Amino acid sequence: MAFEAFVSPLSWQQVSLLLDTVQYFEDAPKLLSLPQEQGASVPVPITSDTLKSMLDCLDQEEAFSRKAFSLRWETTEDKESGFLVVELPNGDIVRQPAVLSAFSPV
Repeated sequence: MAFEAFVSPLSWQQVSLLLDTVQYFEDAPKLLSLPQEQGASVPVPITSDTLKSMLDCLDQEEAFSRKAFSLRWETTEDKESGFLVVELPNGDIVRQPAVLSAFSPV
C-alpha cells in the first residue's frame, strides 16, 4: 500500500476538516485521500497528531490559501509498517509511524 512521494497543496480549511474527520474515526483509523498537485488523490495513513502539526504551520486568517506539503512513505523491513514522512511548508519534518493494517479505507 506504499505510495509514491507526492506534493499536496492544502489550505487551513482543508486540513481542519481532515483533522475533524480523523478525530471522528479515532477508534477505527481510516486512510484519508489527500489531493495531489496533479493526478488522483492518494490514500494516506495519517493521524490526528500529524494533521495538528500540519495545521499549526498554516494561518487561519488565510483559511483558503494553499501551501505545499510533501508526503512520502518509508517502508520498514516487515513491509506492513513504516513511516509517513510529511515535509511541512515551514521546512519542518514530521515522521509518523504507522502500521498499514490498522488503517481501513473510508
